[in-house]
Amino acid sequence: MPLRAILINLLILLLCLAPLQPVRAKDPWLEMEKGLRRYNVENIIYRYSCFISESDRERILSYGIEPLNNCLEAPPECGCFMQEGYENNEILLLVRGMDRQACSEMWRRLETAGCRTDNARAWSIEAYHSGNPDPAALGAGLVRALGGRVQSVHTGSGMVQLLAYLPWAGEGLPLGEGAVNLHLELYRIASSEKVRIRLGIPVLPSMAF
Repeated sequence: MPLRAILINLLILLLCLAPLQPVRAKDPWLEMEKGLRRYNVENIIYRYSCFISESDRERILSYGIEPLNNCLEAPPECGCFMQEGYENNEILLLVRGMDRQACSEMWRRLETAGCRTDNARAWSIEAYHSGNPDPAALGAGLVRALGGRVQSVHTGSGMVQLLAYLPWAGEGLPLGEGAVNLHLELYRIASSEKVRIRLGIPVLPSMAF
């Protein structure tokens, strides 16, 4: 199956199969961060995304949480963003920032406001690794550091995508390779010795968000 079709199916399953959401016994951001720290990465950015309803948005606004306008730049601490235009009038809610504790606090404020943040949710982290590493080897090492196993690897020009399974991160989405609840993307940055790393549980949202 082409990689694009696999990722589309992942997103569809994430929306439809609520029982397959990540387990919150562990903090997904913290666990992914601990794996990345072993590789001395830099510029870590934390993201949490989910779909909310119009009534959820009104509760958020009435609680005094003001969404930011530019979702492409991560604030030094944390902020939330909202984007419309999805099926059933759903709104994509994105929590994004460079301070994990601040992002966790933002997440708690959203839940306190009465927002249902458990609908098609995904945690992700972005970071950069220096030293001209091999992306495939780096990705496989990260999966091992997180206590998981690689289910499939897809390579392209300067890019590697891995689908993996973490026993602690929920039941996973059933694919031909087996259950998947971790998605990694590693890109070699042109004219540099850096690799951009993105990890997502159970999937990675589009880079547009």
